[in-house]
Amino acid sequence: MLPLTRGRARLRAWRRQRPFWGGLLLVLGGAELLLVPLSPVAVLVSLGLGGIAALGIGAALIVAGLFLWFLPQARAYVSVHALLLSVLSFVVTNLGGFLVGALLGIAGGALAFGWTPRRNGEAEEEG
Repeated sequence: MLPLTRGRARLRAWRRQRPFWGGLLLVLGGAELLLVPLSPVAVLVSLGLGGIAALGIGAALIVAGLFLWFLPQARAYVSVHALLLSVLSFVVTNLGGFLVGALLGIAGGALAFGWTPRRNGEAEEEG
């Protein structure tokens, strides 16, 4: 028996009950948007409103990803807002964190919006 088999099975069961991959992409996109303007204060001041907006949008995307993990029944509301924030980051920040953060946010929001919970009668697929 492989080590940590029980833990891996519990993590897999937890992941399948929520839009895990959409939330992960939102957290990564938000982190990327946060890391771009996190420079010394003099650089942040020179970035102006775009740097401050990147901090707000990045934090909001991280919170949206965490909401998808821990409150999956609100996935439609949260994912639509995450999509809007990701598209807004193109205009407000430096092209959405040089396109990476915005594209990760758009992909994560789309995955989360398209995710549907498994019904009780559905059989699990192996492979």
